[in-house]
Amino acid sequence: MKAQDTLWLALKGISERKVRTGLTVLTVMIGVAAIVALVSLVAGFSVSINKSLESIGPTAIYVVPHPSHIFTGSDIAVIASLPNVSSVVPLLTANANVTVGNEHVPATLIGVSNYSINDVAGNLTLMQGSFFNDSSTSTALVGYSVAYPNGTGTLSPLTLDEPVYMTLTSKGGKRGATLVTTGVLSKYGSSFFISPDTSIFMPLPAAENLLETYSYSEIIVKASNASTVNSVYNLLSTIYGNSATILSVQQIAATVSSILGSIGLLLGSIAGVSLIVAGISILSIMMVSVTERTREIGILKALGFKKREVLTLFLAEGLIIGVLGGIVGLGVGAAGSYALPGLLSHGPSQSGSQGSPAGQSSSGPRGGAVAAGGGGGGGGPSGSSSSASSSSSGLSSSSITPVVTLQVAIEAILIAVIVSVFASLYPAWKASNVDPITALRTE
Repeated sequence: MKAQDTLWLALKGISERKVRTGLTVLTVMIGVAAIVALVSLVAGFSVSINKSLESIGPTAIYVVPHPSHIFTGSDIAVIASLPNVSSVVPLLTANANVTVGNEHVPATLIGVSNYSINDVAGNLTLMQGSFFNDSSTSTALVGYSVAYPNGTGTLSPLTLDEPVYMTLTSKGGKRGATLVTTGVLSKYGSSFFISPDTSIFMPLPAAENLLETYSYSEIIVKASNASTVNSVYNLLSTIYGNSATILSVQQIAATVSSILGSIGLLLGSIAGVSLIVAGISILSIMMVSVTERTREIGILKALGFKKREVLTLFLAEGLIIGVLGGIVGLGVGAAGSYALPGLLSHGPSQSGSQGSPAGQSSSGPRGGAVAAGGGGGGGGPSGSSSSASSSSSGLSSSSITPVVTLQVAIEAILIAVIVSVFASLYPAWKASNVDPITALRTE
């Protein structure tokens, strides 16, 4: 019998039992959709994090002081004198709450030199206005989400070159301050260390005067090239091993890739359990189908069908169910992978949105902002500079774009087909061994 005839008979057989076939296809679809959605979402996380790390540069090393230690100008000089160090960027950070129109927008204030901004957050582009000049005046470059708190990007209550009121949290408590906005940054997207969208950049001298401190929250060290990162990292560890947390972008990228790979495998395996359930469902339904179609099988054999042809016919039905379930599941899973980040972003607010008590220091960067102990003597900024905005939008769920690759699509459909055909083997074998005489006597 020709292949097209087998497929036609198989389609006719399953079309006569539409409800049963639909439910069987549904079980396969759920398994495929779960695998595609979860694997694609994890791949999206990986791409977003790696993109963020690449924008900072593979030679970057973050040095964050422990609560008992502060960074001053002398530390900058020591680090800059180390071999294979191309640049040293000190940062001063603090929690801030900016009044934009009638809204109070949480943000992270970051004091940094004008020429070092791109070393901190990659290539930043202006939506309007201009970059600030390095001076002691309170001028600032405002992130997209601060300027447009409603997220529309069409009309901002923030006006350039006009004073903006801001409340800062420091070791001395809360204080009010005003700054003049020189420019607004274009939407940046997800970021691992610092979230430009929820940050306010201002000149380092101005931030020192505003926060009344001359110590730094963290230092970004750039090695001369990627091959010297480890040597610079080892030198920094020797000098500040017990006084600071030291993180290199290369180490973080490798760790993140390893962790996300394991998570992706785990989630894919968990989702694969639903395909096993689908296989059991196909097995039971096909067994019922063979029992109900005993007389039909007897007629086919009486007409000259061989065991192999009956076996192939039932396997073809399983194949069609697998293909249909795989294709529909691929579409549902792809759509679900794009819907999941939005659903996750509307979950319960994280504890980080409450901020940290003044003076409490974090051991390292987190979320979209770098949480660091900045305050030395003189009442510096609070140790944790992670605000509600930066914590939730740095690498938030809503900023992740799932990655549905051709490889994932093909593998998902293949798995669905293999499970369906494998589950149909025993029922097909049983059908092929039905005695035609006994089958024809069956009512």
